[in-house]
Amino acid sequence: MRLSLTTQWMSIQSSSDCILDVPAFLFRDLCMSISLLHCALRWIGRALLIVGLVSAIDPLLGAGPPNIIYVLADDLGYGDLGCMGQKHILTPSLDRMAAEGLLFTRHYAGGPVCGPSRATLMTGMSQAIGFIKGNPGGDWRKENLRAQDVTVAEKLKEAGYETACFGKWGLGPRGRSGYPTSQGFDRFVGYDTHAAAHNYYPRRLCQDDGYVELPNGQYSHDVFARLILEYLRAEHGRPFFLYVPFTIPHIPLNPPDLGSYADRNWPDSHKKYAAMITRMDRDIGRMLDLLKEQGIAKNTLVVFSSDNGPQSSYGKGVSKMTKFFKSGGPLRGIKRDVLEGGVRVPMIAWWPGSIEPGSTDHVSGFQDIMPTFCELAGVDPPADIDGVSFVPTLRDEPEKQERHKFLYWEFIRMVGDDMRGSRQAVLHVSENVKAIRYGINGSIKLFDLDESPDEKVEIRSPSPGLALEMKRLLDESRSPSKLWPRSALQEGWQPK
Repeated sequence: MRLSLTTQWMSIQSSSDCILDVPAFLFRDLCMSISLLHCALRWIGRALLIVGLVSAIDPLLGAGPPNIIYVLADDLGYGDLGCMGQKHILTPSLDRMAAEGLLFTRHYAGGPVCGPSRATLMTGMSQAIGFIKGNPGGDWRKENLRAQDVTVAEKLKEAGYETACFGKWGLGPRGRSGYPTSQGFDRFVGYDTHAAAHNYYPRRLCQDDGYVELPNGQYSHDVFARLILEYLRAEHGRPFFLYVPFTIPHIPLNPPDLGSYADRNWPDSHKKYAAMITRMDRDIGRMLDLLKEQGIAKNTLVVFSSDNGPQSSYGKGVSKMTKFFKSGGPLRGIKRDVLEGGVRVPMIAWWPGSIEPGSTDHVSGFQDIMPTFCELAGVDPPADIDGVSFVPTLRDEPEKQERHKFLYWEFIRMVGDDMRGSRQAVLHVSENVKAIRYGINGSIKLFDLDESPDEKVEIRSPSPGLALEMKRLLDESRSPSKLWPRSALQEGWQPK
């Protein structure tokens, strides 16, 4: 039907065979609009498909920067967890964390003692190039992080993270440049120095730039455990980085109770050691459960490790307790040793929905935490570090994983330690050969860790090239230090 003789109309045949009469210019506009809409929907669909595929293939990139929680035990041995072969000490929460996450079997602490290990963790700089190379020995007020040292907390703050630390710090006392609130942490409750952390029942703890008084008989570990849960229940408008350096199971062994070990036919020290570890395990389990209850587990990476090998009665060698529990697992050596048992530690990475459960023998170290967390947060790490991001390992992309050429450790003789002299070690990663030297003028012992993982059998006839390379690494890897001079590695050197 025509409504006007002067207006052109066109008929459109519909699928139902009815005829629609439409003006020609309106028809052209309609067709153009439909075409543009179709094109837009097509590109939106492609974009959504790409996002969906990226999220499905790589969950680590699909939901923005994750929350990050790093939990550090103090003097926990390589073999002290059930998932690492422990038969006597109960660690169901950490075993579950390992079953649901990624267990690193070749992870190395930053050093064989607290100070350099924690410094490496925070700065991404190994003992070879880092400022802190040993535990406090002389004027400990000088032996802390400097203003120019950049920590992982500072880098994550740069990426927009909230930051908090609850536990043992040990990298600078209150009022100094190394104190947590001067090194990138918004909140801090805990011990500022190593010595302070040797008391599990303190009258007070550092709190931010002041102190908080504690009730008589308050076990400090329980304070930290409670603070973790309070922190996770609080509203966070931004991603957060929570660093939890627990003091367990460092001496003194004096937990509030013996828990399930009270009736065991063990020496009292054994019961206390086991009870402390199980108490920590319980609190980690509560933390993981709360993350799930809060609905943030899938956007939270949790990492657990230990700062060095298992403790001992320092003047008597490996204690009966360490032997009883086989705290070093199959490895030889304890805290303060540069043998595998002194520096190889368990590490678990847990991130439901983003990390495939399993285990990896990728060789990694504390210096790798900085670049890994920076990559996940979308910020560049400091240029002068020697850490390597292990994000490809978390993604199960071993072909993309960069490898270390070598790892370096040293132990500088400490005040009151008449048993262990200074020593160095270097691991040639691709060869899996370890070199150990006692004193800078001592002979070098070489171990093939494939053939002798417990470092009991030396390489009998190493190739001249390998022997020279290992000596060169021991001689040249270490950066200069006024507080810990190279002379400190001489046999018989005494700290001032």
